[in-house]
Amino acid sequence: MLATLLLLALVSCNGHDEERNYYAEVRSVDKLVLAQMAVTKMATIDDLKLEEADGVRQAAMAVVDALKIGNRRAAYSYSTYLRAYIDLSALTPEDVSVDERKRTITLTLPAVQTEYLGRDIAMREEHYRVTGLRSAIDAGERAAIKEKMNTALRREVEEKPFFRDRLVAEARAKASAYFGAILGGDGYTVNVEFKD
Repeated sequence: MLATLLLLALVSCNGHDEERNYYAEVRSVDKLVLAQMAVTKMATIDDLKLEEADGVRQAAMAVVDALKIGNRRAAYSYSTYLRAYIDLSALTPEDVSVDERKRTITLTLPAVQTEYLGRDIAMREEHYRVTGLRSAIDAGERAAIKEKMNTALRREVEEKPFFRDRLVAEARAKASAYFGAILGGDGYTVNVEFKD
């Protein structure tokens, strides 16, 4: 629908009023989602070491665990999803420039934005090994490790621009190809630019 509206508006607009009606239609689209990625974090659960204990209770538990026979280790993974989109409601009539003489269309799109789409409800158990007299890994331990993974993952995404940069680059490339294919008919060369 968006592609048809955009094409019709650029090909058939004879006056300024038709162009303004086109922008009112495009504005109703809101978000054009162009790219999505999953960022996965993995963590392990093992017995608490004495040097890692926080308080007397945890220190006592660490000493008892050290005396037990067997092994206790589990690995869990968990994903958070990000997406990149363009808010087309921010598009203005000045953002589309048609040069009939040179047969070019310059489309200046709003900046690509990113957002968290959601996260896995449950963790995936990648490895689980409890042998001997070791206690099973309980729901409380799994919930605690999931929150640690979530906090670490969000901090990593915020501190390291790699994830967002990659997502934004993919979204820009897809937007350029998408609008180039739609508007490039009838011998027009399409230049897609982005606001920053």
